Amino acid sequence: MGFREKLVKLSEINQHRADQLEAVRRTWIQEVNALYKSITEDWFGEYMKEGYVTVEHRELQYAESEDIFLGTYMMVLNFGGGVSAVLEPIGTNVIGAFGKIELYLRGHKDKNISLLLIREEGIGGFHWEVWKNRKQREQILFDKKTFEEILDEWLERLAKV
Repeated sequence: MGFREKLVKLSEINQHRADQLEAVRRTWIQEVNALYKSITEDWFGEYMKEGYVTVEHRELQYAESEDIFLGTYMMVLNFGGGVSAVLEPIGTNVIGAFGKIELYLRGHKDKNISLLLIREEGIGGFHWEVWKNRKQREQILFDKKTFEEILDEWLERLAKV
């Protein structure tokens, strides 16, 4: 293979990678935004209307790749005017998952919980799972009930401080 052919092949490979990256980026942003919408509209919409929960959106402080994160942001849920839970998208370069969001209380990032975006084989969709640590074998679906249990546990712990 001559130099010209190598350049053509390299160009084709890089174009394919760029096309794949764009598809990953679109899917990632769509799934993160869908989760945020579920939380704010379906799960906590009633609390928000009553003023018990407010939402802020912030720029990401860390990103594995700026291209992947264009169009996404951190979501901060403020509870009762004091405690805040943060959902911070971390990346799509995760073994065993499509992507990951770190969930933590503001000021307690060291006690985070990972939310993993899992591709549903055969169905073609995705769902979010909770992983409290790297050794966890149990897969816990991240839904309203699970989120409220996590928050309830955290708020209970804070009340004892």
